[in-house]
Amino acid sequence: MANVVQQSLIEQLRPVISDERIGTYLTAAGFDPDRALRLYIWNALVGEAFHLPVQSVEVALRNRVNRHLVELFGQQWWQNDTFLRLAGRKRATDIETALRRIRNRGAVLDTGQIVATLSFGFWSSLLQKRYNPALWGGRLHAAFPDLPPNQTRATLSQRVKRVADFRNRVWHHEPILKMDQLAEYSAIMELLNWLCPIKAGWVRPHCRVATLMRQKP
Repeated sequence: MANVVQQSLIEQLRPVISDERIGTYLTAAGFDPDRALRLYIWNALVGEAFHLPVQSVEVALRNRVNRHLVELFGQQWWQNDTFLRLAGRKRATDIETALRRIRNRGAVLDTGQIVATLSFGFWSSLLQKRYNPALWGGRLHAAFPDLPPNQTRATLSQRVKRVADFRNRVWHHEPILKMDQLAEYSAIMELLNWLCPIKAGWVRPHCRVATLMRQKP
């Protein structure tokens, strides 16, 4: 009887969840409608739990990179001609978009607002090979003082991209139940440790990812 009720609920939810998405959970649940619905909620709760470690990485990364850019190009690096030529058209467009959004909301136009408005994609892109050595040659470990000696710009860039890709999946409400969530969590926390071990130690006790993983239906 319970499964009949849950199957009826699934049918009512299809228009607002979509056949494809609800099908993902039904398949994962062995077509048990009750478990499929519980998996759907569990997936959303795990995604919510990832918010704390991911946003901790994002904020730490953008502030590390911002400090580095200030040292190289001055406090207002975002309007420095040398930086803008180096950054290229796409990154310059990102900055123009950020400036427009700040003006539209009537906020003070300063570096703090720029840093907060630019996307994770902007910050992660500045670690790409094309910006080496102009940004990072001989300066990587000064900009990231907690980065282990055996880690390079390339490995840092790869790790940041991995976290950014996972972040985008979670932020766009995609299923993560088939992914190795523990491996993703470990990768995120290791990156946070590379960015600032003190922040990693502060955040870790408040993360609920591992607890929720053990509650998988």
